[in-house]
Amino acid sequence: MRPFLLTFLAAFFILMGTCWATNRFAPHLVPDSPSYTEYSFESARTVASQIRTPGYPALHRLARIAGEGHANQTMVLIHIALQAMAVTLLACELRAWGATRTATIIAAASLAIGCTFWDHVNTIATDAPAMSLAVVVGVLLLRTYRVASDGKWMALIGTIAAVVIFIRPAYLVLIPWSFLIVLCRPPSLVSRRFVEASMVAVVPVVLVLAWCGFRFAAVSDFGFLPFGHQNMAAVTTQLLDADELESLPGDLGTLGANVAARRVEMAAADREYSDGLDLRPVPNAEQRADSYTTIENRWDAMTYMVVIPAAAELEPDSVRQHQLLARMDQTIVTQYPTRYAKWFALAVRRGVWGSVADMIMHPIFFGGALLGIASLCWGCWRLLSQPSEATLDTRMNAGRWRLLATLTVITLSYWLSNIAFVALTSPPIGRFSNAAAVWIPVLLTVVVAEGYASFSISLSNASSSSGDKSDASMSE
Repeated sequence: MRPFLLTFLAAFFILMGTCWATNRFAPHLVPDSPSYTEYSFESARTVASQIRTPGYPALHRLARIAGEGHANQTMVLIHIALQAMAVTLLACELRAWGATRTATIIAAASLAIGCTFWDHVNTIATDAPAMSLAVVVGVLLLRTYRVASDGKWMALIGTIAAVVIFIRPAYLVLIPWSFLIVLCRPPSLVSRRFVEASMVAVVPVVLVLAWCGFRFAAVSDFGFLPFGHQNMAAVTTQLLDADELESLPGDLGTLGANVAARRVEMAAADREYSDGLDLRPVPNAEQRADSYTTIENRWDAMTYMVVIPAAAELEPDSVRQHQLLARMDQTIVTQYPTRYAKWFALAVRRGVWGSVADMIMHPIFFGGALLGIASLCWGCWRLLSQPSEATLDTRMNAGRWRLLATLTVITLSYWLSNIAFVALTSPPIGRFSNAAAVWIPVLLTVVVAEGYASFSISLSNASSSSGDKSDASMSE
């Protein structure tokens, strides 16, 4: 317990010092911040009608204990503490797997200053804290591949996953992802794995259903939030021409006509959107789904300046607006499945590429990549310079190979499942895709550091073997 506490304190103060030195310590408010800081808990109906889950607002209200004027600064400290917790748990788990001290330190450091934390640590929103807690879920799942875990441990993982979801609903994907990670865990029987996977999923599923039931009782809406289909409608409506929107059945046709008219008006009134936000008819409307970049660039304006005002004309109540937009999204996807599928595939591709690009452009990761390439070149030169009789033997034990295999499974599945889940309703822009790719630097640094350690030992042994043969020949 003492090493854990010391590691946590070291991580916390190092991160806090880094944030202070890089001007990332003072709270930063964004357009989404008021929806958290001004969240109302006055009544059940008020809570159920708001576009945010109560997790982060409750944490912000708790931070007000430090004083109303210091609540936001306290939240930044909480963000740092949660990241320090994730870093500490990862470091302890890697050491338990048998990773070298060097590999552990570098991997923990790569998590500590990852893109999402680097960009959002002082933002009064859910990006940084939810990412850190989601990493904690991943680390605890990593542990289940190393040692046998009982029902209490699985329930703990599910509880933390539920906390993450109620802070940031974009992490609903943690439920099926955690289930599959446990279900694929070797080498226990399939029946046992299924029971354990179900125990991981049951806590968040029950809490999510309970929350949906609460909202149904309060506002007659059995959904997680009255938010999400606005984002999706800003995508789906761009896949259709004006005449196609107007031809939607029933009251959806009226809503579609409002959307079509508003985007034409905005394009005519503001030169910023004169690139064709009105989406006037084209010879082949099927091609609309091919213009991913255009759809993403217009997405924010379409959401708040077109889709939401168009729905508000028909339904003043925010919950009814969301239900109306949900029906429109479902209708568009059903009637134009090819366009939506094409959009989804391009969005996933964009999210994958975007997260890789952002990591490469991260100033510290960029320098680390250059150092890694230099080390690789040096290693190849050393290998080629050895006598041909010298052979390399693998010094990495079976436990470390299992660690690399498990990290690969967790990293790739977490990355792709998160991006795919976001792409169902929204463009996977940086703050979504970067959080999904949080495990990639960890995997790469462990592979490089462990491989380098094994490589160095093997080269040393090869050199010693060559030296022995040379001495033997001289004695003869």
